[in-house]
Amino acid sequence: MDSARYIERTHIMKTGGDFLTKQICTEEIFTREKFSPEQEEIAKTVEEFARERIRPNKQKIEKYNKDLSLEPLRECGELGLLSVDIPEKYEGLGLDKVTSAIVAETLGFGLCASFSTTMGAHSGIGTLPIVFFGSNSQKEKYLPKLGTAELVSAYCLTEPESGSDALAAKSKAVLSEDGQNYVLNGTKQFITNASWADLFIIFATVTGKFTGFIVERNSAGLSIGPEENKMGIKGSSTCTVYLENVHVPVENVLGAIGQGAAIAFNTLNIGRFKLGAATLGGCKAAIEETLQYASERRQFGQSIRNFDVIKGYFADMSIRTFALDSIIYKTVGLIDDAVSEIDESSATYDSGVAEAIESYAIEASICKVVGSETLWFVADKGLQIYGGYGFIEEYPMASVLRDNRIDRIFEGTNEINRQIISGYFLKKALMEELPIREKIKENGNGLAGTDDHLDVLSKEKRGIEAAKAAVLYVFNETICKYGQDLPNEQQIGSMLSDLFSDIYLVDSVLKRVIQKFATSEVDRNWLAIARVFSAEKFYEISSSCKKIVSSILENKDLENGLRDLNTFDKKMHLTTNVFELKRQIADNLYEKN
Repeated sequence: MDSARYIERTHIMKTGGDFLTKQICTEEIFTREKFSPEQEEIAKTVEEFARERIRPNKQKIEKYNKDLSLEPLRECGELGLLSVDIPEKYEGLGLDKVTSAIVAETLGFGLCASFSTTMGAHSGIGTLPIVFFGSNSQKEKYLPKLGTAELVSAYCLTEPESGSDALAAKSKAVLSEDGQNYVLNGTKQFITNASWADLFIIFATVTGKFTGFIVERNSAGLSIGPEENKMGIKGSSTCTVYLENVHVPVENVLGAIGQGAAIAFNTLNIGRFKLGAATLGGCKAAIEETLQYASERRQFGQSIRNFDVIKGYFADMSIRTFALDSIIYKTVGLIDDAVSEIDESSATYDSGVAEAIESYAIEASICKVVGSETLWFVADKGLQIYGGYGFIEEYPMASVLRDNRIDRIFEGTNEINRQIISGYFLKKALMEELPIREKIKENGNGLAGTDDHLDVLSKEKRGIEAAKAAVLYVFNETICKYGQDLPNEQQIGSMLSDLFSDIYLVDSVLKRVIQKFATSEVDRNWLAIARVFSAEKFYEISSSCKKIVSSILENKDLENGLRDLNTFDKKMHLTTNVFELKRQIADNLYEKN
C-alpha cells in the first residue's frame, strides 16, 4: 500500500494519540501538582481510610470474609467514595475523572488488592454502565443504592468460550410471547463480586445483536457457582453466574438493543485507566514497605539499603512509578478536558461522556498495560530486596506479587490492549485523524527545533522529538508494507504498541518536569529522574525500531532504513551517567523516608 494515499493533513485535531505528532511543550498537561485543595483533601481521606481500616484487616479479608469485605465497602459509601462518578441528580457527587483516579490510586495504600478489586468492580464497571447508558428510571432506581453499597454490583461479560473475544458470547436473550420480558440463558465466568452482588450487568445477544441487561439477584433462574480457588486476590469473590430462563423486564434493557458492544467497551476504557491508577497506589505502597524493611535489615555490618545494587533497584522502582504517575494524570486530565466541552443540559450528556472517554482509548490502554507491568516490576524488585523473607506470606511482597498478576489479564489482557493501541493508531492514520504523512515530510526536512535556549532538559527534548520521528518512520514503513493487514502482524503490532507507549511515557515525564520548573525552583531529583528515564527509554526505542525495520525491509531498502534510523539515533543518544544519577535518586528517596 502506497503511504501517499492515506495522509495529507494541515490541521491537527485534539484527539487521542496526538502525543506522537505534537511537539513537546506545545501545551500544558494535567499532573498531580495541579490537584485542587478539594482533591488533596479527598486523597488524604482515602489514604487514611486505606491505612486505618483496610491494611490492619488485610489478612482477615484475604481469608475470604464476606462481612469484612462488605463492611468497609459500605463505609466507602458513607464517605462518598462510591458516588464520585454518580451524578448529583441521583444522589452522587458527580466529580471529575481526576478525582475518580485519585480514589483508585490512594486506596492502594491499604495494600489489599482483594478489597480494591471488590470496590473497583462495584463502583467502576458495575455502576458506570448505568451512569452512562441507563434510562432515567433505571438511574433513579439503582444509582442511589449503588452509591451507598446498599446494592452491590457485578459486571458479567466473560464466558467459558469467549474471553477476549467478548462479542462471540453465546448467552442469548429472547423476547417473551407477551413482550414483557427477555428470557436469558447462558453462562458467565470469572465474575468479580458474584457471590455477594445484588445486581448484575449482563450481556447477551438478541437475535444476534449484542445487548446489555440489568438483572437483579432475586430473578428466578439466576444462580451462582462456587468460589474459584484463585492464585491471588483471594479475599475477593470470583464465581460463575448461570442463567436458566431468567426473565428480565424489557425496561431493564441497558441502552438499546444492539448497543451492548458500545456499553461493554466504553466501560472497559474507564476500567483501564482506573486500573492503571490503582496499580500506581500499589507501587507507592510497595516501595514504602520495601524501604522500611531495607532500612532495618542489616547485612555485612550495615543497612542493606546502602548497597549500590539495592540503590539501583530503589531508583528504578521510583523512576517507573514517577513515569506511571505522569501518564495516569495526564490521561485523566485529557478526558476531563474533553468532558468539559459537553453540554451538561443535553439529554445525551452521560453517553457523551462515555464517547469522550473512548476518544482516549489509546491512552487508557497504555495506562492499563504500563500500570500492571510497572507494579509487577516494583513488586518483583521489592520481593528480591526482602530476600528469603519476600517468599514468606507473613511479609507483604508475596501477596503483592500474586495479587498483581491478574492485573495483566483484567480489563482485557495486555496482549489485547497492545493490539488495541496499535490498531487505533492504524485507524487514526488511515482515517487522517493524525498527520502522520505531514510529520514524516517535516522530519525528512530536518527535525523541528525545540527551545534549546532553555537549559532544562534541552538534550532530552531534542531526544524525544528524534524518538517520535524514528517511531513515525517505522510505523509508516509497516503501513506501506502491510496496509490494513497490519493487525494480522501481531508481533510487530505489539512492538509498535510498546514504542507508542514509550513515547507517551517519556513525553509525559519531560512535560511534567519542565512544567514544574516553570513555576518553582529546580529540583535535582526530578531532573535526575527525567534524565535517566529518557536515556534508558531512548536506547530501548532505538533497538526496537531497528528490529522492526530489519524484519520488514530487505537489501537496499534495509540499508536505507537503517541509515535513516541512525540519523535519529544521533539525537537520541545521551551521554548520561545513569548509575550516578540512580544513586542520587535513591539517596533522595531515603532522605524523604
